[in-house]
Amino acid sequence: MNELIEKDYIFDLQKIKETIKNNQNKAMVIVNSQMIITYYQIGTIINQRKKWGNKYIERLSNDLKEYGKGFSYDQLKRMSQFAFAFTSEEIRAQPVPQIPWGSIITIMQKSKSHEEMLYYINATHKYGWSRSMVLNQIAMKSYERSLIEPNTSRAIKTDDSLNELFKDTYVFDFIDKNNINTEKDLKNYLNI
Repeated sequence: MNELIEKDYIFDLQKIKETIKNNQNKAMVIVNSQMIITYYQIGTIINQRKKWGNKYIERLSNDLKEYGKGFSYDQLKRMSQFAFAFTSEEIRAQPVPQIPWGSIITIMQKSKSHEEMLYYINATHKYGWSRSMVLNQIAMKSYERSLIEPNTSRAIKTDDSLNELFKDTYVFDFIDKNNINTEKDLKNYLNI
């Protein structure tokens, strides 16, 4: 009888662990999406007010220190560039909010055109590329090759993008968890 109870318990435990992990993953995607949209909105506000030499972004970064490093001078500049690079329609129509902030920044910095940015954003979402995989694809000129042979893509789908969300320290600043400052803290917190 005890063996049967133990077997049921182990089965239930495994199901519960899978449920927790699946819902944690969904929560991270939702948090990332809201963070990206917030960054876009902040960038839009910055772009309406900043002028060359008025130190607007520098002042903002000082006044937003309490919200974590996600609102540093460099990050606020990136938000401004992000809002400048995309329209709100593109943000809603593209999978931009569904990929990690670090990947978006990498794509923006490395792309030579708007079309190239959209290509890498869509491919990152479709294939689940991590930031290092995006860098690899850019180095291999995946976009340029897609223009030559658009139907012969050999990209492989991975789960790296979701893993990147767990590693993105800006996500933790955004969710305002005082106990979670590093990936190690999160692993301890989630017992991973």
